[in-house]
Amino acid sequence: MNPRSFFLSALIAGAVIGVLGNLPVLNLINCIFCIWVWVGGIFSVYLYQRFQHGGPGLSGAQGAGLGAVAGIIGALVGVVVYALTSFISAPIFESLLSAFQVQGDLPFQSSGPWGMVVSAFFFLTVDAILYPIFGAIGGLIAASVFWKQAKAEV
Repeated sequence: MNPRSFFLSALIAGAVIGVLGNLPVLNLINCIFCIWVWVGGIFSVYLYQRFQHGGPGLSGAQGAGLGAVAGIIGALVGVVVYALTSFISAPIFESLLSAFQVQGDLPFQSSGPWGMVVSAFFFLTVDAILYPIFGAIGGLIAASVFWKQAKAEV
């Protein structure tokens, strides 16, 4: 396994996960089984295969590891994107809560500068747990599919 290709793939895919998973409106799509994280895990394996230029592919475990690393990077990038866009996404979430008649305080409802810090920490904690898991699943699936395709072409 090429460490340079591994970390470059994880970094690019992690940035994609962090941005798509935390931009206003697009982050609502991520609520469906962390779909952007799955896509990021798959994308990381795809990038690794492209960087290898037909070299050896990844095993399932290596693909899962690559997806998990991309998920961790995505969580870190995501908290920055969330902090920068929370002034846009907070009103969207509050209008959704009122539309669904949800009562009670949720982390992203906090106002003021400390509220943003608390909600960013909450989302970082949740993302740091979920993103590596779903990224690993996406990486495992992609490595299995791409590995079989590479074997069939030989």
